[in-house]
Amino acid sequence: MEYIYLSFAYLVGSIPFGLIVTKILTGKNITKEGSGNIGATNVFRIVSKKIGAMVLLLDALKPVVALILINNYDHTFFNNYKVAIVFFAVIGHIYPVWLKFKGGKGVATLFGGFLFISPFPAILSIMTWLLIVKITKLSSLGALVSIFILTIANFIFIDGGLNKSLILILMIVIYYKHKDNIKRLINKSENKIDL
Repeated sequence: MEYIYLSFAYLVGSIPFGLIVTKILTGKNITKEGSGNIGATNVFRIVSKKIGAMVLLLDALKPVVALILINNYDHTFFNNYKVAIVFFAVIGHIYPVWLKFKGGKGVATLFGGFLFISPFPAILSIMTWLLIVKITKLSSLGALVSIFILTIANFIFIDGGLNKSLILILMIVIYYKHKDNIKRLINKSENKIDL
């Protein structure tokens, strides 16, 4: 049953809301616009703030939906594997089977999951992201710093070697997905965003 639960979390995470919402509301294919990324930042920048915010919320809710449904069906598994459920939902968002494993960068999905299972580190991280983006207008910089803070904070607040390993892997994967952003940040050519 464990494999079924984690596969379910992956499939929920892999729903490409950025693509679906922009296609329905505007007729645009977000994978062919801007950076080509299905995440909320690209939608926010290319389509509109309102639609970007909608995608952000939907992406953040994916791990929450998986967590709630799995908890209702198997509370013991939920209690023992909360972090693993979030992990697979985030991996689903980053590497969705429906889009040949080319998805978003996982930031909103990560924050949504940890806001549900580990609220204080998540709130601290989200506030950090907001502050950095408000000051610098660099969403990627805010994401990189806030995810680092989320990882360190969860090492304190969450027990278990497996859980900590999964959290660390998520940080590494998300940093890898931001490799082009990191290059542009170093070159001072990163795209800016106005909240």
